[in-house]
Amino acid sequence: MANNAHLVAVRDRVLAEMAKADVAGADPFDGLESRLFRKSGLMGFRMARLAWLQAIKRGPGWLRSLAMIPPLRNGKTLALLQGAAGGVGLCDFRADLVALQNDDGGWGYPFAWQARAFYAKRGQSNAIVTSFVVDALMAAGMADDDPVMGRAAVFLSRLWRDGFFAYIDHSDAEVHNVSLWAAWALHRIDPANRLIGSAVNRVLAAQKPDGSWAYGTRSHHRFIDGFHTGYVLDLLDRFRRAGDGGMVGLDKAIGRGYGFYRAKCFDGDGFPQSFAGRDGYVDCHAVAQSIASLCRFGAVAEAKRIADWAIETLFDANRGVFYAGLGRFGPDRRVYMRWTQAWMVWALSIVIEKTAMIDAFDPTMPLIFSHPDPARPAKEDALRVLSEGAFRELFHVTRIEAQKMRASGDMEALYGLTRGLKTLQRIGGDRGIVLNARRSKVAL
Repeated sequence: MANNAHLVAVRDRVLAEMAKADVAGADPFDGLESRLFRKSGLMGFRMARLAWLQAIKRGPGWLRSLAMIPPLRNGKTLALLQGAAGGVGLCDFRADLVALQNDDGGWGYPFAWQARAFYAKRGQSNAIVTSFVVDALMAAGMADDDPVMGRAAVFLSRLWRDGFFAYIDHSDAEVHNVSLWAAWALHRIDPANRLIGSAVNRVLAAQKPDGSWAYGTRSHHRFIDGFHTGYVLDLLDRFRRAGDGGMVGLDKAIGRGYGFYRAKCFDGDGFPQSFAGRDGYVDCHAVAQSIASLCRFGAVAEAKRIADWAIETLFDANRGVFYAGLGRFGPDRRVYMRWTQAWMVWALSIVIEKTAMIDAFDPTMPLIFSHPDPARPAKEDALRVLSEGAFRELFHVTRIEAQKMRASGDMEALYGLTRGLKTLQRIGGDRGIVLNARRSKVAL
């Protein structure tokens, strides 16, 4: 891999600019916090809320200034920087996140917002923010029996409907990535909870024959987009890695889903698309998610290429910010604290970490695991992103070394090599790499 100093420099520059603003800023969905709109008397009307929110989201920058929308600090932003969603912990926001927990046990956005399916008040708990915060706090070391987690589990369980988790307490709308996120967060707190498997199986059953998932089940939720597809695939893979029994079909669903994702959510040049099979505006959030998802499934070189492309096309070096997206006529120069800055810092951190693992991993040396082996998680992560050729070579050299140790009678060394071979076969199976088990039988 090429040197990642430029990725680190850009990531740290953006992070520094976020810190200067105390991680507070604009959001695509904060239009209802407009002082102008709230004084207008229209806040009580659903269609007015919906129209105004879309106007702010899609309108020019001067409209946001005219609307007088204050910069806001978002719990999901803090969670991303704390290491949620398989990210890298960059900041310590544990106390801030705990302080933001609502009395009902959940977390919400710092703005009111109107969706077509429901209205949410400012700060109202929802499944997504709650799940991201739970994930972040547990990644930072919070125990599953901490009272904070207990309250979160109560809230998440209250979102259960007939087979899925809802987005918000007073809605029955079914959104697949939302339900899966809630199931994962609940799994982290209470893995024996019976609702988890039902929710996962429902998402598996909702997969289309081509491997895709629609956003949800309502008529206006039938679209298929890149970053929510990435959410679903990442979460299913996390369940698979957790190794829970009873979840049948994960491998097949992930294989079909990832095949669809690569074929339809990237253009002919290998760059991400916001909506499956559709050219046009490329959302920065879809770019960030593509970097992380490609890293998760071993395509680190492709992820780094997209990260380099994003820096070339979406990064403003003078201001230290990422733009919201890229349209046919150039970059969309709006800047959002959560939607662009936090997600790109999160994504760049993942690809930086993954490439560092590969660079530090020597596939020419036999793979040995002591028991216990504190370095096992880092080694397994490196194996998951190693190229197939290097992976097969590592299996070969480890097998040869195991044969030598068996012949010499050095059983202690043989046991460490055998653990290495079994790990390679397991991870190879996860990645769809068929290793020659018959030839390795002497070591196993």
